[in-house]
Amino acid sequence: MALGNIAQQFLRQLDIDLVAYVAQVRPVEAGSEKPLDVSEIRQKIFQNDMHVIDQDKVEDLHQLISETKEKGDTLGGIIRLVATGLPAGLGSYVSWDTKLDAKLAAAAVGVNAVGNSGTTNRLLLGILAGSSFASQLIGDASLSKRPMKRVSQPLAKFGAEIALSPAGTLPATVIGQKLHGAEIQLEVASAQVKSAAIFAALEAGSPSTIIEKLPTRNHTEIMLRQFGADITTEADNLTIHVQPGQELLGQEVEVPGDMSSAAFWLTAGRLRKSWPLMS
Repeated sequence: MALGNIAQQFLRQLDIDLVAYVAQVRPVEAGSEKPLDVSEIRQKIFQNDMHVIDQDKVEDLHQLISETKEKGDTLGGIIRLVATGLPAGLGSYVSWDTKLDAKLAAAAVGVNAVGNSGTTNRLLLGILAGSSFASQLIGDASLSKRPMKRVSQPLAKFGAEIALSPAGTLPATVIGQKLHGAEIQLEVASAQVKSAAIFAALEAGSPSTIIEKLPTRNHTEIMLRQFGADITTEADNLTIHVQPGQELLGQEVEVPGDMSSAAFWLTAGRLRKSWPLMS
């Protein structure tokens, strides 16, 4: 996936844009009867985890793949690639008909990218918002119940385009694009939401101001300043100014242990004094 994103970025430097989608998993056809451009296809396929244009066929495909897996059988399908901006003379028509193992198909259409890590997911939303490619973040069953609008709504003020499920949860589809500076007031006191906003502000085309509801942990600001980011916090510990455009340079960082992970064992040890504790 990382190599694919790098390749897409390179091609876009040459004004070449492309997108691939699942047109058919036999016998279910899920393409489009009318021609669509690359942006229209991308918008439609990232609204579902099957990467198909026809939203009405998503449940049919889920059922088909599930039944095929139970039988231990395989499925054939068609993946179409649409590209624009290719120089004259490049490219050729290629088609093939091959079977795809059902387990591989399930993995290909839905990658659990963030597992159970809410921090990873929320920070990635801010980082990917200013990218030049589209991404989809998928979490496990537990993380998929947690609210994500508290992140997507502030990021939208920078110009971010993030689509969530109807319940406002994962999966999240991020259509990367150029962001603009903004002044935003966070409605929830959350270091994760603030950090996502800071990452987006670093990719914006003009300065930004982020105002917190209450002071939260400032690990992100401290770390990014060490790497060269221009981030200042006013005396109220609520107002953060981000000046984009600085080149971030690699640093040697020593990450301390996470006290919150040890807190459960310390509490258990206090409740049962007969239990030995080891550091």
